[in-house]
Formats: sequence, C-alpha cells, structure tokens
Amino acid sequence: MIELEEETIITMAWLMIASAIVVFAALRFGLTAGYGRYTNTARLGISPRLAWFIQEAPSFFIPFYYLFNGTSNSGHYLTRVFLLHYFNRVFIFPFKIRSTTVSPLYIMLSAIFFCCYNGFMQGYWNAFYQPEEGALTARHYIGSLLFFYGMYINHKADRILFNLRAPGETGYKIPEGWLYEHISCPNYFGEIVEWTGYAIMAWNLPALAFAIFTASNIGPRAISHHAWYKEKFPEYPPHRKALIPFLL
Repeated sequence: MIELEEETIITMAWLMIASAIVVFAALRFGLTAGYGRYTNTARLGISPRLAWFIQEAPSFFIPFYYLFNGTSNSGHYLTRVFLLHYFNRVFIFPFKIRSTTVSPLYIMLSAIFFCCYNGFMQGYWNAFYQPEEGALTARHYIGSLLFFYGMYINHKADRILFNLRAPGETGYKIPEGWLYEHISCPNYFGEIVEWTGYAIMAWNLPALAFAIFTASNIGPRAISHHAWYKEKFPEYPPHRKALIPFLL
C-alpha cells in the first residue's frame, strides 16, 4: 500500500485548486469541452455508456479500497458519503444514457486521470488524516443537509433529461418543469451544492479543493449550455438563468 505524508496530500489539494483556476479560465474564455452536443465526430471515440463507466470507476474503487485500510473513523463516514455519490455515477447513471454520440477518447482519458487523482486524494486523506470528531456539530448537520439536497437535485434533474427522449428518439429538446423553469442546468447546480456540503462536513483542504474544482469545471459548462439552448431554440424562455436561480 502507498504511504504518503500528510503534507503530500495537502500539496495535491493545492495543485487541484491551481488547476481549477486554469480550467475555469479555459472553459469560460474560449475552450468548449468536446463531449455530448459539442463532440467532433471526426475524433476517435467510444460508446458514451462505456466511456462514462470507465472514467468514473476510479472515483469509486480507489476510495472503496481505503475504506477497509484506514484508521480514521470520521474519515470512514466521509468516504461512505463519497461512495454513495459515485455508486450512482458508476453503476446506475451510465446505463441510463441514451445518447449515441461517441465520447472522444481524449476526454475519457483526462477524466480517468482526474478521477484517479481525486479518488486517491479523498480516499487516502479520509483513511489516515481526517481528524477524529467525537460529537456532531452544526457544521456536520448543515453540510449533510446540503450534500443530500444537492444529490436529490442532481438525480431529479438527470431523470428529467433522460425522459426528454423516447426510446430510439434522437435530437435535443427544451427541458421543462421544476427547476428547469428557472435555470438551464439544475443537474450542475445540484452537484455544486452537493460537493459544497461535502466540503463543509469534511472541513479539510482536499474536500475543499474538490468542491472548488467541481464549480470551476461545470460552472462554465452550464453557461455554455445556456448559450447553446438560446442559440438553438429561438423560443427558449428568456427569464431562465444558466446555473443559479434568479442570479446567474
């Protein structure tokens, strides 16, 4: 088993925060993530279901390994919460995907790298360096509430998107109902809320780094999706925001 000093994991977290700044700037000011509706079909790619399963799997299996090899009881709880999200992402979500657009190989490989990096950082920190906390505090309750509420938003928003297409149907439609009446990407909004709650629960730098990276990565993507909807559908509701109801 790999043995690393606490300072090494802290350095990994700072590197993730630095990369989050780069990713945010790239996505916000020119670069478009080349998957889904933005895929260049000329690029080498594979089935989106298979790609999603492969790229997300390290985020489940690496922390799962450390769940049985760590010493921190508080960290074990955090890892279980982390695994709850990725169980859905690895074993349920991919098999609901109806898109037939291939996933570019370079996107999948970059996602594999990130999921290995983050899965190891979260799992290792939680296993060995998360401080023990004898009693629950307001921070734990607030963080848990945000985490599970964000998960609920994320799952419900995904269900609405999946149900837009009938079996065998292709093309894009305007999602309607629930939070989609207010924002274009409630699935992204829910995920940001979810990992913000996780960072509050954990109160450590690796969890904060992941929350920052999540917002920096999918926040600009939500803005791009919103602009795409408005360009593709002239009748797109003008009052909708991109990511945060009534604000952004």
